[in-house]
Amino acid sequence: MKILFLSRSNSCRSQIAESILRQMDSHLEIYSAGLEPESRIEPIAIEVMAEIGIKIEEKKPERFEKYASMEFDFLITVGDGTPEELHLPEVKAKRKMHLGFINPFKTSRNPVKIREQCREIRDEIYVELDYFYNRIVKKELTRAKTG
Repeated sequence: MKILFLSRSNSCRSQIAESILRQMDSHLEIYSAGLEPESRIEPIAIEVMAEIGIKIEEKKPERFEKYASMEFDFLITVGDGTPEELHLPEVKAKRKMHLGFINPFKTSRNPVKIREQCREIRDEIYVELDYFYNRIVKKELTRAKTG
């Protein structure tokens, strides 16, 4: 099963989502990319993921174009607003979902507040992906094995 997390910069929320889902099931093909990727993952995102035992510092933001020719079972957009506001390119995906999370780096310049918001977002992403994995992905995997 192939899953792509797509965001604007691929430096925080999509990296968090990819890493959390990969921890839930390392057999899934999980990717994350950005429409306008940053040059590095946000250090605060690396820090808040390390707090729950997940290392993301070795990763780097990727351009969507790297995956544009692939077909995915799920495209999951993460970011502010709606998928329409992201101005998504055509993505070959059987199913599409959007998880709207604020950009903690746009709402504050205070590192303490940004860190707190990143923790909240990380925890919200975990809850959403726990539901997604246990209620949707597992059913799809079971259906594929028996179908």
